Amino acid sequence: MIENFYAPKALGASKAGVERFAEDLAKKIGFGPGDSIEELVQRIGGRLVVGTSGFGDEESGSIIAREVNDFEIFVSRHTSLKRDRFTIAHELGHLLLHFRAIKDEDEHAVMRATRYVDQSDQDQQRAEWEANWFAAAFLMPSTEFAATVKKSGVHSAAIEYGVSQVAADIRAKNLNVS
Repeated sequence: MIENFYAPKALGASKAGVERFAEDLAKKIGFGPGDSIEELVQRIGGRLVVGTSGFGDEESGSIIAREVNDFEIFVSRHTSLKRDRFTIAHELGHLLLHFRAIKDEDEHAVMRATRYVDQSDQDQQRAEWEANWFAAAFLMPSTEFAATVKKSGVHSAAIEYGVSQVAADIRAKNLNVS
């Protein structure tokens, strides 16, 4: 069977709506700060691959999804485990936010998302933003993360939540905490 690859389709949801969905999902499945996202991927039917899918993702992550419980997430050999954690959450964002719309259009479709999007395609750019919003909120829920930053600082929060310093800095800035 020939696979029909589709790029993620943006929901058009608000940032607050995407973040609320991600935080609610994390609570519902019992995913907390520092929990293993690798184990979560396996538990829901996915597979993690260190290396490239062969579709322009040598320096970053990507996802190929055939079904919501049949997908591969690729992480670069050149990034840290903390960076990979955000990448994996970002790719899960594509799966959970964007995949259904693709399958609704073509039941045989396969979603493929890579870092490289058509800069003239606002829908693809929006899908990337939504996946980033999802990842940040899933890994660093707003109320808990803000409280940790206020109590111990951004550096300690990055360690506790298992994310890179850059990801923690951006989340703290977006939440207006320091």
